[in-house]
Amino acid sequence: MKPIFAIVIIIIVVLVAGYFLYQESLSQKIRPQTTETSNWLTHKNSEYGFEFKYPDGFFDLNQQPQAFAGDCNYDVFPGQCPDISDIVAKNFSEQGGNLKAIESNILSPGYWDVDGQKQTINNVQYCLYATGDAATGHAFNYYYYVTVKNQKCLVAYLAVTTVNCDFYLPLEAGNAEQKKNYDDCVATNESQPKILDKIISTFQFSR
Repeated sequence: MKPIFAIVIIIIVVLVAGYFLYQESLSQKIRPQTTETSNWLTHKNSEYGFEFKYPDGFFDLNQQPQAFAGDCNYDVFPGQCPDISDIVAKNFSEQGGNLKAIESNILSPGYWDVDGQKQTINNVQYCLYATGDAATGHAFNYYYYVTVKNQKCLVAYLAVTTVNCDFYLPLEAGNAEQKKNYDDCVATNESQPKILDKIISTFQFSR
C-alpha cells in the first residue's frame, strides 16, 4: 500500500505543478509586454496619422522633434528623393528669420551632408537629408526623414547635440568629479546614436 500511496502523491504533485505552470504561461500571454519605449513621449502629426516616440530629455529644449508637411515634387518619389528645400526653409522662417536668407543658405553647395539617402522604416520608404554645424565644445546634427503622403512631403525632423568631452581633459589626479563628468560625457555620446536609431524605428502611420 505504501508504494501505491507514494506514487499517488507524486502524481498529484506533478499535476498541481503542471496546472500552475500552465496558468503562468497563460498570464504571460495575456499580460502586456513592456518595452524600452513604453514610457517614451509620443510626437504626433494628426493630419497625416504619423507618429514616433522619443525619451523625455533626449532632445534640447529649443530643438524638440517635429513632423511637418508641405508641397514638393512628390511625383518623383520613391524613384527619386523629393526636393525639401522650400519646406525646410518655410519651417525655419516660421520660427523666426529671414526667408530669403534661409533659402539662400539651404540652396548653397554642400549644405547637406547627407543628400537624399533612401531607407525603409517599418515598410515605408523614406529619404534622409542631414546637415550640421558646430559651436564651442558642441556639435549639432539635424536629420530630416522625408516620405510622401497625400501628395505632400511629410518630414520628421530630429536634432541632436554632441558635447566635446575633451573639454574635461586633461584629467586631474584625484579629481573624482571631473573623472565622473568626463565618463558621463563619453557614455552619453556613445549611447546617442543607439537611442536615435530606436527613435527612428518607432516611425509609423496609424492610418
